[in-house]
Amino acid sequence: MVGNRFGVAIIGGGPAGLAAALSASEEGASVLLIDSAARLGGILKQCVQDDFGIVRYEKQLTGPEYAFKDIEALEQTNTIVMLQTTVTKIVSVTNGYQMTIINSHGVLVVEAGTIIIATGCKERTARDANIQGSKPSGVMTAGTAQYYINIMGQLPMSRVIMLGSCDIGMTVAYRLSIEGAKVLGAYEPGSVPRGSLRNVSKYLYDPDIPIHFNHTVTRTFGTARLHSVELARVDKVQKLIKGTENMVNCDGLIVSAGLIPENSLVRTLNVPMDALTNGPKCDQNYMTLVDGIFCCGNALHIYDMVDYISLSGELAGKAAARYSHRERRLIEISKSKEVLTVVPQYLDADTLHSDTIINFRINNTRENVKVRLLVDGSEKFSETYDIIRSTEVKCISVDFPGSIAPDSIVELRLE
Repeated sequence: MVGNRFGVAIIGGGPAGLAAALSASEEGASVLLIDSAARLGGILKQCVQDDFGIVRYEKQLTGPEYAFKDIEALEQTNTIVMLQTTVTKIVSVTNGYQMTIINSHGVLVVEAGTIIIATGCKERTARDANIQGSKPSGVMTAGTAQYYINIMGQLPMSRVIMLGSCDIGMTVAYRLSIEGAKVLGAYEPGSVPRGSLRNVSKYLYDPDIPIHFNHTVTRTFGTARLHSVELARVDKVQKLIKGTENMVNCDGLIVSAGLIPENSLVRTLNVPMDALTNGPKCDQNYMTLVDGIFCCGNALHIYDMVDYISLSGELAGKAAARYSHRERRLIEISKSKEVLTVVPQYLDADTLHSDTIINFRINNTRENVKVRLLVDGSEKFSETYDIIRSTEVKCISVDFPGSIAPDSIVELRLE
């Protein structure tokens, strides 16, 4: 750090931001880590289930345990941490970026050579799920309910309906159940769970919480407090089937309808976005299409496992610390029609290496499929899967040569 200038500034102190700070520090960069919360760790602070660390540490950890490992390591570095601090503005300056930040000390201006956006994601709300009715208390996202139970030690409801079947919603349904609430059921508009089958078994089937597919919540009832909801069946394109409506008495509705990358700061920088991931387009070094701006974790696209969120942070931190102002030769990764999303969307032809990470989702669940990555028709990766579900992210490691021609054709294909 020179005065108020840092080599790398990281916005977000969750698992991606922590991993990025550690990685950038190991590369010798001066690092500033900014988070709006009072403590580091992001959403992990309120995740008491032992679903974390299986890949990264080869053992099961709770969210706080997982976060503590990185926080403890970060304390051994020279990283400057600013908590309860908000970034309000980012502008380009000579050889980097200038950030305006606000905290208890007032308004500050700092500069950084590179910036890593690690702001995580936000939950879809009842409004996003097109639920009609008033706004009584008792209607909340799964993350809010999780905060009440695990951080505040309060049981926010006693008779509960859950809309959706994302992983966080299933863990919250389980926690509500063991704390004494009656979870009447999970109602999923789709025909398959949105979360992992492992979590369906562990958090719904084991505690005997019923899950109903092709069902949704259409309306809430209540003034000061929720007292009932209207449920209905939907068809395969999630269109309401008239005549199937029925009322259920409850005092709580948990909305577990999915996550959206939180990237409002990225958008202010006119970073090109991917309409399918709702995150910025980037190369394999997690640099966006605006030079010097990196993005990782759930701010980039929604991951299934925190271990891979941390991996993206590690790679982004290393690349940001090594960044030099050179012109990139970007090659777009094309994909066959069965592939819904691919991240990164581009490859920097001059910085490819033997363990380039590529994440992808497919549009429909498929069995007995082969995934291939081709460069100018030459196979660089191939693997056969018994099944790939549309609800999961697949992470593959591709062995590239040190450089490929800038006019090469790179394709991710399902066969």
